Amino acid sequence: MSLSEIRALTRAGATDAAWSLLTAEPAGTDTLTLRGRLLKDRAATAQGTARMALLRDAADAYVQAAAARPATYPLINAATLSLLGGARARAAQLATETLALLDSGAHEPDTRYWLAATRAEALLLLDREVEARAALRDAIAGTPRAWEDHAVTIRQFRLILAELDRPAAWLDACRPPAPVHFAGPIGIRADDAQLGTELAAAIAANGAGIAVGALAAGFDILAAEALVGAGADLHIVLPAPPDIFVARSVAPAGEAWRARFEALLAASAQVDILDLPAGLSAAAVALAEEMAIGCAVRSAQVLDRETILLRLAGTEAERDPPARANLRRIDLRGGDVGSGGCDLGPPDQVATLLATGHAAADHLAALTGAAPQPLPSGCYVTLTDPVAAAHAARALCEATGENAAIVLDQRPPGPHGAPDTAALEALLALPPRHYPIATRSAALVLAARGAPFRLALAGASDALPDSDDFFSLWPVLKSPDPTTSAAS
Repeated sequence: MSLSEIRALTRAGATDAAWSLLTAEPAGTDTLTLRGRLLKDRAATAQGTARMALLRDAADAYVQAAAARPATYPLINAATLSLLGGARARAAQLATETLALLDSGAHEPDTRYWLAATRAEALLLLDREVEARAALRDAIAGTPRAWEDHAVTIRQFRLILAELDRPAAWLDACRPPAPVHFAGPIGIRADDAQLGTELAAAIAANGAGIAVGALAAGFDILAAEALVGAGADLHIVLPAPPDIFVARSVAPAGEAWRARFEALLAASAQVDILDLPAGLSAAAVALAEEMAIGCAVRSAQVLDRETILLRLAGTEAERDPPARANLRRIDLRGGDVGSGGCDLGPPDQVATLLATGHAAADHLAALTGAAPQPLPSGCYVTLTDPVAAAHAARALCEATGENAAIVLDQRPPGPHGAPDTAALEALLALPPRHYPIATRSAALVLAARGAPFRLALAGASDALPDSDDFFSLWPVLKSPDPTTSAAS
């Protein structure tokens, strides 16, 4: 297995699998850097003397990598890990070396943000907090939309400040905006002044970062326009191809909405489109909305923020996820709801499909209590609870010794009631992996429901005609306390 594949396992949280594979790799700078990362990840779930030893070993690996090829990335990681491992003098020395390398210009090429953020981190490690604050503000100001990078740095700073027993409240002003999912009814007037005022106030109070939703006439389009106008990156999830969606969910409210839909679609940063055999249905709308919520939740997890659900007061919230930490609904007043749109009827049950190869059929039946249905390259069962299905997928992986392909998908019924199994068949044809894999729809639904799994991009697949990615599925490994994570 290549280093890039081992890195993918590392990002997926498969620390033990990645570690066992890395030990077979020849020594080298890239191997040492990855070794430091994996030791750091192992420290995140350890306690006491075991944690401290892992942090020191991780720092040593980064130091060796920097010695083989001078670079600020391993040096600054070694410095922070040394501090967290109790070696303050060594941390200061490595931070000093990092600043010297930055000043020399002989460092590795990197983005403007990361070079500036590395300087800020080194200054903080040297107890030059005033300078570190100014350097971090300048780094963020220079690349104001690099939200994921900002979140990584802020996480680092919190760890360092906690170790130094310093307050960290000043970092709140540097945090990325919380991602927003917007959804509401069709039939709201295009000139609803009260709703416009409420939208502007909510966005001003919470910021405009990543905004996710559909673009039906009425609330959706009004909310999207307000968010984009405030600088948000718009991510759209449509339950059907645009022409079908417009004909059913935009144009019936009045042709004036069509141009606004097209302008927002053109301005969006990302578009997910469900192109299902049954076309636009209530089940497709329900699946697309849950996927959009999952997209916002995943973004919030990366950014260490809550997810905001932007809604119209008094509207039903049957598709909203259950209340939980880091999920906040904001109800807006205004928006008198008139007629518009079309009645798609009550939604059919969206099914969770769990598939594996023929050899694991008995395990699949035993774990789920369902009779497997045949596929050309395996079999599948249909379940109603995606979270339970994900637990079954992990149990199946353990029962088969990680030698069977295991796939999870989320699909509404097809035109004749049976689910579309094309994605299952395509992914079952791939070589077995060290983990179950989930289609994008299944992964985002699990995120929307707060499932205790870590979902990471597992690779690109030409086998999926309607998607360029799938996700690995791993149980969340919780740290003993909030300060046990280490440098990234």
